[in-house]
Amino acid sequence: MSILDLIFPKKCVGCRRFGNFLCADCFSKISYNQNFQCPVCLKGSVNSFTHSACEGKHSIDGVISTVVYNSITGKIIRQFKYKPHISKLAEIISEIMNEGLAQNESFYYFIEQFKPVVIPIPLSSSRERARGYNHAGLLASYVAKYFNLPVRTDFLVRVKDTKPQYKLNKEERIKNLVGAFGIRESESLRTKIPETVVLVDDVATTLSTLKEAARALKRAGTKKVLGVTFAREL
Repeated sequence: MSILDLIFPKKCVGCRRFGNFLCADCFSKISYNQNFQCPVCLKGSVNSFTHSACEGKHSIDGVISTVVYNSITGKIIRQFKYKPHISKLAEIISEIMNEGLAQNESFYYFIEQFKPVVIPIPLSSSRERARGYNHAGLLASYVAKYFNLPVRTDFLVRVKDTKPQYKLNKEERIKNLVGAFGIRESESLRTKIPETVVLVDDVATTLSTLKEAARALKRAGTKKVLGVTFAREL
């Protein structure tokens, strides 16, 4: 047992019982997402890829969210972002997330066909300093390792210090993210623009964050962008 375990004893993030970060009862309440939607028109699509009729020059090519956002997954995400035992919660989330991606035939086809680079949604520098880490960066590292893909954190940056999305309604969330992302200003980086990207975040709600980040990447020259999240709030 570590000193951290003595100071912060392990409790289930769902029911608060001592023992593990996620007990068997609460784990059983997590459901893999089967509600596949085109991220542009939000109508049904094969494994959440963008319809050909909805494709635009800078549109995202699909968003795969592995589990449904509910009371349990919501608590896991909040604890992961703001509480101790960050690395353990990252392991739990990434294990569930990677299992869902591994079962998705379209995701496997995408990575085999295009050999993408994994890029996390960046935080603003001030928020990352305050928190001490980027939660999406941790998840991206696990996805990259599991599927043997390269990961980059030096390319996509947040150029606008946006308000927390959870405090905003749908319309405010969309406006909040406009122009939020850009590409790091460096000639050496611009000569290494990734052609295909798997964009990683923890949760998708209106998809505004993923869409705006994909737009910045495609404006820089990336050809395909697939968003991947742990949970999807329906």
